[in-house]
Amino acid sequence: MKQRLLIMNEQKILQNFTNKGWETTGLIKKAEVGIKPGIYNIYSSKEPSDKIQYEGKILLVDKDNGVFYQQVKKDFIVHQLNAVNVKPVAGKDVVVRYDGDKAILTQLDALRKKRILKI
Repeated sequence: MKQRLLIMNEQKILQNFTNKGWETTGLIKKAEVGIKPGIYNIYSSKEPSDKIQYEGKILLVDKDNGVFYQQVKKDFIVHQLNAVNVKPVAGKDVVVRYDGDKAILTQLDALRKKRILKI
C-alpha cells in the first residue's frame, strides 16, 4: 500500500493511494516539533540492514502496524517497534544501530549538531 505523510500548518496527515488518488486515512493530528513541513513519501521506505547505523529524524510512529519511519538524508527507513530498546518519539533526531534482530536507539547529542563561530 502506498502511503505518504503530509506536514503542513502544524498538522500531520497520513494518506493512502487508492484508485481515486490520495485519500486521507483519518490521521489528522498536531505535528511534532522538529519535523519540517513537506510531503514525505514513506511508501518508498527501505528495510534496515544489519551492522549499519542510521542517523536521522523520526517522522512517524505507527503503533497500529508496529513500525516507525526515520528520514536518513533523502531516504526513508522503516524500523520495527519490537526491535528497538526504547520507545521512539516522532520529531527527535536519533541514531539506530542494529545487531542482528535487535536495534539500539539513542538520541543525538544536540551539542554535536551546533556549530560554534569564533569572532
